[in-house]
Amino acid sequence: MKDMLKKFLNTKYFAFFFYLALAVVFWGIPMDFEFTSRLNISGDPAFYLWSIKWWPYAISHGLNPFLTKAFWAPFGQDLAWTTSVPSIALLFSPITLSFGPVLSYNLATILSLALAPFGIYLICKSINLSQSSSIFGGLIFFFSSYVWGQLLGHLTLYVVFVIPFLIYLFILRFKNEIGSKKYILISGILLALQFGISAEVYTTFITFSYIALFIMFYIFRKDEKYKKLILKTALESSLAVLLSALLLLPYLYYIFYRYVKEPLNAPSAYEADPLNFFIPTPITLLFGKLFEPISKKFIGNYSEEGAYLGLPLIFIIVSFIFASRRSKNRFYIFLSSLFIVLVIASFGPYLKSLGHRLLLVMPWYIFTKMPLIKNALPTRFTLYIDIVAAIISAIWFEKSNINKNIKYSISFLAILFLIPNLNMYRGSQIIYPSFISSGIYKKYIKQGENIIVFPTYGAYGVQGPLWQMKTDFYFNLSQVIAGPTPKELQEDKDVHWFLDHFIWGDMKSDINPCSEYSFLSYLSKSKVGAILVPEDYKNQNLQKLLDTSGLKPIEVGKVIIYQIDLSYLDSKLKEAKNECSKYFSDTFSTLLSSSQKFLSDGGNPSKLLPQYLEENGYLPKSFGYETGSAINWTKNGGWIGWWGCPDGKGKCFGVGVVGSIDKVKPIIDSYKSQALQIFFPYPKLYNPNSSQGTGELLMIFRDPEPKKNKDEQNYK
Repeated sequence: MKDMLKKFLNTKYFAFFFYLALAVVFWGIPMDFEFTSRLNISGDPAFYLWSIKWWPYAISHGLNPFLTKAFWAPFGQDLAWTTSVPSIALLFSPITLSFGPVLSYNLATILSLALAPFGIYLICKSINLSQSSSIFGGLIFFFSSYVWGQLLGHLTLYVVFVIPFLIYLFILRFKNEIGSKKYILISGILLALQFGISAEVYTTFITFSYIALFIMFYIFRKDEKYKKLILKTALESSLAVLLSALLLLPYLYYIFYRYVKEPLNAPSAYEADPLNFFIPTPITLLFGKLFEPISKKFIGNYSEEGAYLGLPLIFIIVSFIFASRRSKNRFYIFLSSLFIVLVIASFGPYLKSLGHRLLLVMPWYIFTKMPLIKNALPTRFTLYIDIVAAIISAIWFEKSNINKNIKYSISFLAILFLIPNLNMYRGSQIIYPSFISSGIYKKYIKQGENIIVFPTYGAYGVQGPLWQMKTDFYFNLSQVIAGPTPKELQEDKDVHWFLDHFIWGDMKSDINPCSEYSFLSYLSKSKVGAILVPEDYKNQNLQKLLDTSGLKPIEVGKVIIYQIDLSYLDSKLKEAKNECSKYFSDTFSTLLSSSQKFLSDGGNPSKLLPQYLEENGYLPKSFGYETGSAINWTKNGGWIGWWGCPDGKGKCFGVGVVGSIDKVKPIIDSYKSQALQIFFPYPKLYNPNSSQGTGELLMIFRDPEPKKNKDEQNYK
């Protein structure tokens, strides 16, 4: 019996079940082991849940799963441009259909937490390391900061088990332990699977694979045998990439079907801070809170601050790098070189620390000019840093000649320093109001009707996708849950305010007549039939917008519903448009008259700013004022400030507002005789023959003759 147990402990099956047990415990504790109903829910996980439900639903109902009008209705969205995780959704579809998407989500998380370190274990075994060393390498990756950072809500980025298995297959092929055709076939399928989890990880993995092959080729350049092996395996790997592209042709078709030029995130906004490798964030149990005053200055958020390795692991890696140089082991030199290259790449195009850009352009800047890879976020390259760190740790554990007790102590501390703070991952019970759970919605909403659910994505609302998913997509959502804004809305100037402040924004902007017009325009443009608001959700700006629009609330099943009559909406829209035009003109007129009054009273032109005018009674407090770099702007979109005279004579000032040509044209006509210069849209000079355009109207006026006073004398 003891021999059987000893034999089992030395098998790959033990390693897998060991990692699986860890995954169940470490993910189960924050979820209270309620895997069917509890999740750390926010905007991104809500969309992943929606996607896990959508893909099997769409296919089983004969719908195109890529093109959907379930959200951004009636215009729709191309899911190829979102992180809709089709690989996970389809793999777990039997569980989703039987037990719901929450269980599928949690099982995908647990299995990935187990499979990824198991893949590291297999890599270590394939390079002839012992059972204990290989398990240690897997543990380092299990607790890696990258994985636990992304576990805060990025399913598409922490389900990365495919990557270690691809590396494992590469080693087997390099050692000729697997045939060429088998390697290309399995690798191609795994790459396609990875693309369906995360296209970004797919792209970065291929990029860094070629970088790694180049480094390897350079190190082994004088060894003809290894040079040929490297080139041969590189060619076969390229064929695997090509096979994956062929398998992904339907997916790729829909990527180019509705091509999006703009990056969803700026790479320079998500770069690893060099200090983050040494200093943890609050996601780490040990010292995370202690160093929070420093870590909160890192750019990005906790999910994207996963560079932390900890001092014990850094000691292991540095020891390995120096030892590899002394031993001249080319494989060890390759790992050391790759690790350093990955660290430098994670700094992104510009080196930053504590939120400040240092005067140093990094090598990754070149890659930001290349197609596909240019939009990758550098801080996420820590995935590959952690993979290499795990392999290095396993080799160090096996080969290091230091005292065993010291080695075991350092190894223990390396893991201890990485253990996550599970309080950061506490899941909440997903509960639906009776309006949704008991089917009451069918009495108030028509099947296929377009609705808006508040709060929206920009205000951290998750109810929209969750409620829609619960009803089996009974209604459509005229709002974002993922992906870029449809061009139909981007091109409609009248909906921009509501789109920016209430669909994408935090719903904290002040309400004025033009806000109401934008809101009603959006409802009309999107053919919205109803608005739903949770009974316990309170937002003064939303309530004011709903009240001024004349929509009547109905309270039922812990939800407030506002049903929209399209004929009423049309009449109300015309009224709101007139009110908005009047408000727009009045805003400009007030800004101009306030500025003229201030200057004619002898006000110092350098103080012609909204804040100063408001504090001294020249500008109504309802206008508000911005600060910092936007100091010339009012809260309601006005601009005032000192300006150089275009004719070079005397003193001038500018007054501006932001709007479309139909809104600014009456203002231009009213004041063009007084203005010295007109810009629209700024910085272009106004073209009287133009019939379209949106932007800032800026009109330059000459300073009225001031009364002589102390301020004016000081200015002179």
